[in-house]
Amino acid sequence: MGTEFTIKIDEPTLQRLRTEYGDLLQDMDTRLADYQWDSGETYSDLTLGDQFPLSLGGADFTEAVKLAKDLDKVRKNLTGRFDTVYSNASNLYWGLQSLLEDTDAVEHLNDMTAEEFSGFIPTETPQGPGDGPTDQGKGS
Repeated sequence: MGTEFTIKIDEPTLQRLRTEYGDLLQDMDTRLADYQWDSGETYSDLTLGDQFPLSLGGADFTEAVKLAKDLDKVRKNLTGRFDTVYSNASNLYWGLQSLLEDTDAVEHLNDMTAEEFSGFIPTETPQGPGDGPTDQGKGS
């Protein structure tokens, strides 16, 4: 048989992890906001959520058409990965928040298994990028 490990997770650890996930969500929300190009009022309309406006030549310029399609494929893949990371971080943040709020009610579960612990982590949250605990960004 394999070696058995015991992982001890106490309240300060859960609070530290919740803070780390909250900071990650805040950083992602900040990066999703419109980018200000200069010190004036000019903001970019460029966002990962929309196809990039490109002018690379006419429809007969097949290399440019292929480049634009490939760039959009990369954009979509990046957006999908970003959304997945955001959803996972949001699930962990809100799961830890819920667990910490219910500390007294779950104190008897100090010896719970990893499977039992996962019951406190939601598998789906209604928040998307920009809708998390910081609510500063616009999402993708």
